[in-house]
Amino acid sequence: TEVETEAVKTNVAKKPFLVYLSGVDTRGGGEIRDKALSDVNMVIAVNPKTAKILMINIPRDFYVPLEGDPAKMDKLTHAGNYGINCSMSTLEALFDIEFNYYVKVNFKSVVDIVDALGGITVQSDYNFKSHASYSDKYYTFKKDENELTGDSALAFARERQSFSNGDRQRGIHQQKVIAAVFDKVISPSMLNPSKINSVLKAITSNMKTNISSAEISSLVQMQLGDMAAWD
Repeated sequence: TEVETEAVKTNVAKKPFLVYLSGVDTRGGGEIRDKALSDVNMVIAVNPKTAKILMINIPRDFYVPLEGDPAKMDKLTHAGNYGINCSMSTLEALFDIEFNYYVKVNFKSVVDIVDALGGITVQSDYNFKSHASYSDKYYTFKKDENELTGDSALAFARERQSFSNGDRQRGIHQQKVIAAVFDKVISPSMLNPSKINSVLKAITSNMKTNISSAEISSLVQMQLGDMAAWD
């Protein structure tokens, strides 16, 4: 049985930290499998002192040395089949970095988290249609602000065939959804004492992570303290 990577602890309310975000390609049920293709691979750098977040999407088809071993070249997405340790170690060796934490989600995670927040608002760069949702329903998106439910947010984040830059545009859309979720979470309506615990429970129950509840609470208290506008 694989033991998933232990967190490299830091003071998340005071020091910058790195998160590996893995989006696994699982369509059936709500289970987030330990070993599955990792079609979303994102490096997220969080700086609590400057209230800035940097998201870098790594295309799933990058041909890389798995776990830093040139003898084991393969597509990055295939690293997920060996567990999150393999994906993290591969990217750490590739970029000479060290992740503090990881977050793993699947299709249903996106739907449930966005719905738990009451929907999100996302700015689209294009007019397009997509049926890449959890329900296979078709959605139409406009080049402007779009109010999204969980199902339509997944369709927005998964579409690539509508764009000339394909997977790269999909990565941009995934970042837009993440940013919109974050903005909604830190909004005054969500950080209301009567709501925050249920919101956090809905989010954390729909992902696998080695970020502790104490660290999440520390970040919430930090935000409640200054209500910073994050970039």
